[in-house]
Amino acid sequence: MGFKSSKLIVFILLLGYFQKGNAQGFVPLFNEYLSENLYVIHPAMVGTNLINFRLNLGSRQQWFNIPEAPGTDLLTLEYKATRNVIIGMQFIKDHNGYHSKNSTYATFGYRIYFNEEVWKTKRSFPTKNDNIKELSFGLSVGSIKYDLDQSSYDPRISDPLLNNNSSGIGYTTIDAGIAYVSTHLSGQLTIKNITLNNTKSSIEEDIVSFESTRFKHYLASLQYEIYFDNGWNIEPSILIQHLEKTNESSLDLNLKLYRIINKGRLWVGGSYRRNFIEIETNSIPPTPNQFYSHFTPVFGLNYNRYLFSYHYTSNLGTLNLGASGLHYFTVGISF
Repeated sequence: MGFKSSKLIVFILLLGYFQKGNAQGFVPLFNEYLSENLYVIHPAMVGTNLINFRLNLGSRQQWFNIPEAPGTDLLTLEYKATRNVIIGMQFIKDHNGYHSKNSTYATFGYRIYFNEEVWKTKRSFPTKNDNIKELSFGLSVGSIKYDLDQSSYDPRISDPLLNNNSSGIGYTTIDAGIAYVSTHLSGQLTIKNITLNNTKSSIEEDIVSFESTRFKHYLASLQYEIYFDNGWNIEPSILIQHLEKTNESSLDLNLKLYRIINKGRLWVGGSYRRNFIEIETNSIPPTPNQFYSHFTPVFGLNYNRYLFSYHYTSNLGTLNLGASGLHYFTVGISF
């Protein structure tokens, strides 16, 4: 069996897995993008540092000791069709008990090079000897569906608030963004969840609508990589988010440390997130109102064509979200 046939089989199997679940909107965003995959949040970053074809598979799990705990599976595919055109796909499967949200995104990316040095190495990361200056545009069209699985419900119990099937609300959305990438300084701007029409549920009686046009998600990020002659790199970065529906904003402060090794590089780092909406607490005894924040240590390895990464997110403050934090695993391969 040829190499191209093997790639096709892997793609079909993964596509089938992500399509058979009940679908999702944009991924509940924690720190997935720190696993060397900014395409997760910025469509204009599709195909960055890509030669041919790249696949990344991520899984976030929460509260291992609780059945039907929240979890998210994420698959991104990137293909460099021509010198300037990159095609991408995202499949996201998010679940929480009986509820699930899935999304499928198709991305078109166009890249403009400001010098003649197009990425020619098989490395998936830059070094101080590279001279990268690129401006990218990205547009993603997504199909999103929210579901409530009632297949295990007792049909003898009638509840007028529940539909008699597992179909739910779905709509189409658009993500658009622009990115500048260089060997040292990079920046990205993105608007996610752009919809033109309000969404109606699939319930024929008493049709329910909600304002899906007001779910836009704004993101801006900046990275600066500093290279040293001894094989070490350091990269501070920030991410600013704003959710239109809840008028909620947050700031990520990130720092990653890289070490060049034979055939790859190791990296460790951390991310601190602060949300700017004050959380009211009506507990007894009284607990002062607080802002949500969390800390995420990150670990990763680029080796040959492969990528491995692990994150652990733990919330900070008096209020605790559970006995354990969020675990995020990533495996990637470039062909």
